[in-house]
Amino acid sequence: MIRITALALAAAFAVGIAAAEAAPQAQIVTNGPQVNPGDVGGSWSARQDRIESRRYDHLVAADPAFRAYRIRKECGPVTDPRLHAKCVASFQ
Repeated sequence: MIRITALALAAAFAVGIAAAEAAPQAQIVTNGPQVNPGDVGGSWSARQDRIESRRYDHLVAADPAFRAYRIRKECGPVTDPRLHAKCVASFQ
C-alpha cells in the first residue's frame, strides 16, 4: 500500500513538473539605462556645466516657446493639480 501511494505521488509530481515546464514562461522586459553624451565620464567639466545652465536659464526667461515646451515636458506628466501648479509656477 505504501509503495502504491509513493508511486502515485511520484507520478503526480512528475506530471506537475512536466506541465510547469511546458507552460510558456513570462518574460519581463524593462528599459535599459538611458545614457546621454554628457553622462559619460571624462567629458564633464564644472565650467561647461555652468555655461550650459546659464544658457538654459536664459532660454527659459527669454524664449516663450522654449519655456512652454519645457513646461509641457516637465510638468505635463504631473497629474496632481497642486503639484502641477507648483511645477508650472517654478518656470515663472
